[in-house]
Amino acid sequence: MDSKDAHTPPQSEYGSHDRRFIQIGRAALPLRRGHIISDTCKIIACVATALCIFQFYWIQMIQKGHVRIPNDPFDIRFGQDVSWTSQSLWDDERLSFIHNAAPVPVHSHNDYSRRIPLFEALGSGCISVEADVHLVGSDLLVGHGSKDLHDSLNLRSMYLEPLERLLSLQNAASPADGGLTGLFDREAQQTVVLLVDIKTSGAAAFDELYTQLQPLRDMEYLSHWDGTHRIVRPLTIVATGNAPFESVLGLNSTNRDIFWDAKLEQLPSILDDFSTDPPTYKYNVSNTHYASTPFRNAKLHTWHNPSLPLPSTAQQKDIAATQIEQAEARGLISRYWDTPDSPPNLGDIVWRVLVDAKVGIINMDDMGAVRQRAHGWGKN
Repeated sequence: MDSKDAHTPPQSEYGSHDRRFIQIGRAALPLRRGHIISDTCKIIACVATALCIFQFYWIQMIQKGHVRIPNDPFDIRFGQDVSWTSQSLWDDERLSFIHNAAPVPVHSHNDYSRRIPLFEALGSGCISVEADVHLVGSDLLVGHGSKDLHDSLNLRSMYLEPLERLLSLQNAASPADGGLTGLFDREAQQTVVLLVDIKTSGAAAFDELYTQLQPLRDMEYLSHWDGTHRIVRPLTIVATGNAPFESVLGLNSTNRDIFWDAKLEQLPSILDDFSTDPPTYKYNVSNTHYASTPFRNAKLHTWHNPSLPLPSTAQQKDIAATQIEQAEARGLISRYWDTPDSPPNLGDIVWRVLVDAKVGIINMDDMGAVRQRAHGWGKN
């Protein structure tokens, strides 16, 4: 190598003087001479792969309800600058939006996964929200699995305290009749359900839930069984998951303020007493609120073998009834979860089928869809 070559800087692979590549003016294209077809195919493959990844991500976002309808009134008022810990969440305009929502029989499934838990559900008109809880130490942390848990994400801060504050603001002025006002101005007597799905330590977590409800209990905001009647208040607490039914029954029988979520496919029980009129059921309004099951267990229609006699006794008729009819007979609200939502039109069809069957409440993950459609489909 002579001295001239030793002092000549190396040319860039895509430099204007590298004659291995096709050039347009002084700009080198990533196409090598003699390899134009193969290089072009590689570029197309890279672009196609990137587009597929983007499309997959986009579809996932749509299915999670992150894509909203144009000019969504909730998203306009609760933009990306507002989180569930923002003080601006309590501005008069935003609170007015929440309280003016039209309540619909929709349950916000896994509500804690939303950008603004509780508030988006209420702003969409949902009359029921769900929180999964894990007993960690002496606190109830909110999250689907153990890897999702954080000390700041607990039942008190995400649900109990905001609900108490919302209800206190609603009832700051004593009503003339001495009653309590619920969260929805359009239907002041509508109760809102907080469904607490206990994932760990069933009995211990249930006891901690009971303890944490004391401020709401002291304010008389909780629906309860007084020994003879269900007293409906602005907030109804329902326990599900690993919560033991025995823990519900073990509460004060004249002030029971946590109710059960029974298995919809297992409502008929050997403890049902059909000798009374009306029958006395194991799961009833004194101890249970919801009756739920995965959609795969749904029994929405009845079939009778023409060669057999028609059900004649009250017990036979109960066993032959649909799950929704069985729940209604017991004064319970039927709910199906894990309903199919892919492709999107299948979710729409399932929603219509359940509304036609007069299900008690619709289980939903996409609050954008609720705001767009529930006012037409949600009413029974």
